[in-house]
Amino acid sequence: MQGLYWTVSIVLVVVLLAIAGQQYRYLRWRRDVAADQQVLLHSSSVFHVATLVALSPGQKLLAGVRDLVDASEDAGGSVVYAGKMVVNALKSRQISGVEWDAFVLAQYDSREAYAAAESNPALQKARASFVETYALGMQRSALLNLAVPVMLLGKRTLDIITRRPARYPFTQSEAGGQHPAMSLARRDMIVNELLNDREFGKDACVVLNFIKEGSKEEREANASYGGEMMGLMAEMGMGPVHMGKAVTLEGNAMFDGVVIVYYPGVEFFAEMIQSSFFGGISGNKQLGDTLSSPTVPLLPHL
Repeated sequence: MQGLYWTVSIVLVVVLLAIAGQQYRYLRWRRDVAADQQVLLHSSSVFHVATLVALSPGQKLLAGVRDLVDASEDAGGSVVYAGKMVVNALKSRQISGVEWDAFVLAQYDSREAYAAAESNPALQKARASFVETYALGMQRSALLNLAVPVMLLGKRTLDIITRRPARYPFTQSEAGGQHPAMSLARRDMIVNELLNDREFGKDACVVLNFIKEGSKEEREANASYGGEMMGLMAEMGMGPVHMGKAVTLEGNAMFDGVVIVYYPGVEFFAEMIQSSFFGGISGNKQLGDTLSSPTVPLLPHL
């Protein structure tokens, strides 16, 4: 009995150390590579707002984003991430006709705190300087987001135990996959835009996703796509940095969730979408509607 006790204790200690190490690694690339300043431990009552911006004629990207970051913090928010849109890869049917240039993710103490911030003159002035803006709220569960690194660790452990073949290095595909939004020509355009943003995106590519779930069949197909992508993320030490329920703040667009995902650089992301791995699963990415934009970090450059 005593031997069993020590065995269980040792296994428990090893598991806890592995989880702690995974959380630390996750936090380090979030901070040092993706330039994401999200507080690890926070109340689930905090409220996040992702604000998309389209530059006015003659407006400079860094200056415009810097003004919005400063105004958001003056209004009581804490800016978590700011990113330049590399390309508007998948455009939402609910927010049509806009080529977004950047987005800023800010955290407020509560939904009510953001409601008060909306009337702040500095924030209103900063938003008015852009030709167009769109803000979507996100209710981010502290427990769920803490669990994400642990789930990735579990997925990686299972893959090792079952001797699942490595997904990386990729083999290049000559086709764009079955997803209608990823034709060969469009894929090549996205790749070119990614590789043009090596200056800010050498080590981090952060993809913003607004998600509206589709039919039962689409949800099942999308779950298959998501499972394969989570496997790749677990293998490569990357993954979601923010997951939450979408909250409509303006307009009539209705989304179900917001997911913001880190990849290790624009070159990796370009290689991935040209791979046979991605081509083989991209047809299963089926949603009722989505906005999906790769971005590169701006906060270190403001």
